[in-house]
Amino acid sequence: MSTEPPLPLPASPSGMLRRGQCTAAVAAAAAACLAPLAVFLAVLVLAPSLLPRLLLRPHHVVPYVVSAELRLLAFDAAASAVAYNLSAVLRFDGPPGLYARRYAGVRAAPFYAGQELGAAVELPGFTQRCSGSGAGPALPVAWAGVQRVPPGRRARAVAAALARERAEGSLTVKVAVRAVQDGAESDFACVLSFPAPRGRHGGGGDARVFDGGRCVDAVRGEF
Repeated sequence: MSTEPPLPLPASPSGMLRRGQCTAAVAAAAAACLAPLAVFLAVLVLAPSLLPRLLLRPHHVVPYVVSAELRLLAFDAAASAVAYNLSAVLRFDGPPGLYARRYAGVRAAPFYAGQELGAAVELPGFTQRCSGSGAGPALPVAWAGVQRVPPGRRARAVAAALARERAEGSLTVKVAVRAVQDGAESDFACVLSFPAPRGRHGGGGDARVFDGGRCVDAVRGEF
């Protein structure tokens, strides 16, 4: 007489529910244990490249005007135009660091009394190596020509500013600078102050010298 093995009893719905809950709890506990480990590994991998950028460098390096010369700045009321001859040497002096800074898209343009004098000049890009004093290369730039000023309020403003500054004995020219440093674009304003010429027509002979100074951050919009 043969005996057949008893058939397994079907699992009850409550047992299946408890088994699913246990599986979900185990998975959640494993994920909770692995999450801090994943974060730690990510920080361990990224820290060597992120820490120097976050802690050891400023957002950008502000340019410096090494020197500047103004040979001519005169307004012709009949032609409503400004004649100018200006040159300057710019430099980006960053502090010594553990990384190389890359500069691109460096542009500079002169302004007087809100009026642009000539088009912006694009200067060559360069890389500032991490070794050494942090001094960047000298970037000479020059503008010369005649800039027509729209008649009316703008022309009157330029003429009044020039007359006032000549009487005060000092001419102020602003050079707007834009640079992309390590992919971040920044604008700067460099204010140059020159002794005013004694003649009525703004010189054209001896150069008026600006001994240099650091620029400041500026609101974007000059270019």
